[in-house]
Amino acid sequence: MKTSKSLFAIIFVATAAISCSKDAKTPPAQAATPLVKQMVITYPYIRSVYNNTYDDQKRLATVGNANNIITYNAGGFEISQPYNADKLITDVTLDNSGRIGTVLSYPNTNERYNSIFSYDTKGRLAKIVQTGTYYGRVVRHLTFIYTWDDNDNLLSSRIISDNDDSTVTYSGFSAENVNTLKGSNFGFDYFGTADYPSDFVPNDNGGSGVTFPSIYAGKILPTQVKGPGYTRNLTYHKNALGYIDRIETNNPASAVDHTITDIAYQ
Repeated sequence: MKTSKSLFAIIFVATAAISCSKDAKTPPAQAATPLVKQMVITYPYIRSVYNNTYDDQKRLATVGNANNIITYNAGGFEISQPYNADKLITDVTLDNSGRIGTVLSYPNTNERYNSIFSYDTKGRLAKIVQTGTYYGRVVRHLTFIYTWDDNDNLLSSRIISDNDDSTVTYSGFSAENVNTLKGSNFGFDYFGTADYPSDFVPNDNGGSGVTFPSIYAGKILPTQVKGPGYTRNLTYHKNALGYIDRIETNNPASAVDHTITDIAYQ
């Protein structure tokens, strides 16, 4: 089976640490949502740049870096990406409330990954169940389960596969870190009350974790993320308008687990 590749590379963000800005703790009301035009992710040994373009309805049109360009049709209802000799297609359908209902990804006619989204009574993403098939035979199951607090902050993301069960927890919520990286800032508006669908990546192998990471879910962003074998501390900086323009993540136990994400808006 083909190696998992992230599809939504717009937010290929490893979370990471600079001092929090004391300016503009909450963003001011604005008539228009500022769209993210570029994200620069700096790792210890590599730097990646992602540029976004939008259509005339301010829906995401393309995401590109030096190695790949992803094309979105009608703001994400069909997404195409080069995939070796094939083209990876992702079809998105919405439920009656306008949220993502199902996602079908397929790099060819024989390999398919179908995901079903469900939400709680507050409209927050509660679960994603994915089934992968190869030549019509079921080859993979994935279940993503999300828990929230009463203030709509994401507390945990649990991923259950055929041979693993792991949980990531989020803590250290502060009013200084109000989430300004909403789906609408990237030309999406399909993810329910809490916006992003957390660790789900609708790609060829049903991968998870690095794209639309759970850090972007909820009203306030966490300052600590704990997963199996690691703890990462996060700090945020905001621009003059109160929108987050830098995220730094640092794992004190690892000299190389350190990432800075710089965000530029239109």
